[in-house]
Order: sequence, then structure tokens, then C-alpha cells
Amino acid sequence: MKIEEKRVTFPKGLSVKYAGKIVEETDTHLTLEGEDEDSYLKIFNPFRGVAKLLMFENDQWVDAETSAAVSNFDLSSLGLGDLSALSAGDQTDSPESK
Repeated sequence: MKIEEKRVTFPKGLSVKYAGKIVEETDTHLTLEGEDEDSYLKIFNPFRGVAKLLMFENDQWVDAETSAAVSNFDLSSLGLGDLSALSAGDQTDSPESK
């Protein structure tokens, strides 16, 4: 996931809910621009519900849990693996390294 200024880009295969302005959409990724305090990105983990909530506050994306500004975020830290390699209809789990 890539976060630059008011924009956040994430894989379309990721299970999310969001509010904001879609500024770019490709076959694999979606770029969302924060517009106001109602803009958010809620990332779901199929096993634990909401894995991460990002909110747009004071013209920047922040982690809702810590209120700290968020720069580029590593989705693997949520245990979601490399979802960019999965197609939107693929329900199989990505292999885990042990």
C-alpha cells in the first residue's frame, strides 16, 4: 500500500470499505484521495474483522488507533500476505513462510 500526501493506493483484491474520492482505478489497484474528515479506509482481515482503520484528518492519513500520521504501509504486517498477487475472485490463502 502506498500513501502520498492526500492519496492512498491499495490492491483491489484487498477487502476494504472506504469513503473518499476515487482518483485512479486500474485492474489491480485503486487510488483514493482524502477529501475531508469523513474520508476513511477500513481494511478487513477475514479472520479478525477490521485489521486496520485509516482516517483522513488535518489533510493527512492517520492510523485511527494511534492518531499517528501514516506513510507507506506494509500490508504483510497485518498477516494479509501479498494480496496484490491474488485475483479479485481468488479465495485461496497465500502461502505462509515458516
